[in-house]
Amino acid sequence: MKNKLKIISVIIILLIVSGLFLAGNFTGHVNNNQKPAWTDKMQLEYANTLLSKGLYANAAQEFEAYIRRGGIDSKDLASICNKLGNIYMDLKEYEKALASFYKSELLDPNPEYKQDLNQKIVSALESLGLSQQAQYELESRTSIKPAVQSNEKIAVRIGKREITNDEIDMVINRLPEQVRKGLNSNDAKLKFIREYVATEVLYEKGKKLGLDKDIKIRGAVEDFKKQLVLQELLGEEIRKELKTTPEDILLYYKANKDKYSIPAMAKVSFLELSDPAKSEEVSVQLRNGKGKRIEQWIQKGSTLISQDIGESKEAVDSIFKQEKGTLVGPLKIKDKLYMFIINEKEPEKERAFEEVKDRVEGEYREQKEQQIVQSFLNKALEQQEVEILYQPKIENEKAKK
Repeated sequence: MKNKLKIISVIIILLIVSGLFLAGNFTGHVNNNQKPAWTDKMQLEYANTLLSKGLYANAAQEFEAYIRRGGIDSKDLASICNKLGNIYMDLKEYEKALASFYKSELLDPNPEYKQDLNQKIVSALESLGLSQQAQYELESRTSIKPAVQSNEKIAVRIGKREITNDEIDMVINRLPEQVRKGLNSNDAKLKFIREYVATEVLYEKGKKLGLDKDIKIRGAVEDFKKQLVLQELLGEEIRKELKTTPEDILLYYKANKDKYSIPAMAKVSFLELSDPAKSEEVSVQLRNGKGKRIEQWIQKGSTLISQDIGESKEAVDSIFKQEKGTLVGPLKIKDKLYMFIINEKEPEKERAFEEVKDRVEGEYREQKEQQIVQSFLNKALEQQEVEILYQPKIENEKAKK
């Protein structure tokens, strides 16, 4: 009996082992032949699709996932890391951008996009406020030897940081000309230095609090940087294209003489009417010199009568349609009725060219600069084949109705 039990036990064990062996072979056979539902190629295409649709944050996540899958050629991986770094730059996530750029550089030290990669690394460091590291990278990547440290006197010490006279002078030279002119005296310059140092101290404090990493601040910095670059670019274009001659300025003056003439002026007296029926009575009082005199001149084309009465284009136009000694009104101004008498009147006077030459030249240059800038912008848009498809929401809502 015992022998039979042993035999049965052995048979059962053999059956179990055989079953496991067959199951393993069957499973392995299926896994070897079954294709994965989501391939590396699909993952890369998906990431690129998100990027093309402007979903930068989502695209970055999917490129990260693609990188983690592995099995990618080093040059291809370097290109993906560079692309990922550019996405993080657009997202103002400069730490992640730097990490991606450095990884790309290690994978492929000499890519076709090396110059652009160098610029992006320096730009990311500057955006993080790491100016010294950015300068080091710039010098090492462009083979520029750092300048020999000068023996310039120290102007300010902030903890361990030293600010030289050269640095102060550089900051002052970047100021607008009108501001620089106000720093001629020692007292004015000392006041400016105090304010500059206070700004530096507060900026460092803000960085310690992590405020420099705030996405809104980074966006504002990028916008400001764009404006500075644009101003410099447009300034170069204006300097290249703007050419003026004395003849041009004189012709501009002759074509706009009315603009530079002294306008017609008038002085009046007035009385307020409590009742329109009393206009004849008030007229007599005005003719007898009993009106309230307005001492300042009223200019043709303006709207102001006086500080007491207020503004009224209709009243000013009515006054200049009449001659000296004429009654005007009754006219309603701010819910009140007034009558006026014209005491004095001066006709429009032409200003000689020499009197207004500087103003004419300034306005002529401004007009030409605007034309140059507009032409430059139009050409830039044409060269890039820009097509603006934006439609205001209001128009869309009207179309639906």
